[in-house]
Amino acid sequence: MKLPPIEEARKKHQSLRQQMYEAIKNAIIKCELAPGEPINESDLAERFDVSKTPVREALTSLQQYHFVDYTPNRGFTVSTISIRDVQEIYEARIFYETGLFRLAMSHISDVELQNLESLNEVAFNQDDPLSIDQYLQANTDFHMCIAQAGRNKRLSRHYQVILDEAQRLMYMDLKHNNVLLTWHSNHERIISAIRRQDETAGALAIQEIITEQKMRNFGPS
Repeated sequence: MKLPPIEEARKKHQSLRQQMYEAIKNAIIKCELAPGEPINESDLAERFDVSKTPVREALTSLQQYHFVDYTPNRGFTVSTISIRDVQEIYEARIFYETGLFRLAMSHISDVELQNLESLNEVAFNQDDPLSIDQYLQANTDFHMCIAQAGRNKRLSRHYQVILDEAQRLMYMDLKHNNVLLTWHSNHERIISAIRRQDETAGALAIQEIITEQKMRNFGPS
């Protein structure tokens, strides 16, 4: 059944706003928009060939998820990442990922396990920006597959927010360190624990993996 014109226009507008949200978020993750940088809405509208309305709506949503800050009379700026932010993000990842892993152990299907194995086969070229984007997406999909296997939509939704915030830190790891083999072997540790139904080993592996990533990029607390 065809949507009424007003409803169809609304859905098209929502889709454009979501596209802008993802595009601007991706530019922030890759530091194309650097931490602390003022955001010019007109420049973004021109860059993505859209009006300023979906750009402003996307920025308002990004503010809610701590990607941008807003100051009256000054507008939006890319949020900075303090040492405290880094600490909180890694602590939150350990908290959610180990908890969701434990939930997933009781529910994960053979199809989901096969999906994890397929996602872990994705490779990348460190000198190819598109390849890095694809690999980072595969890594996100890997972690969200485990989260969703826990069959708790509320926890998955909250974890998605944390994972989005962590993307800038993951991109730095991927861009500046030779981590293809490291990430592959780390994912394999998690997959192996799922195959063996070893909840303790899997949760411990996740905690160690996240701690190692933090140490690799930011050193000890």
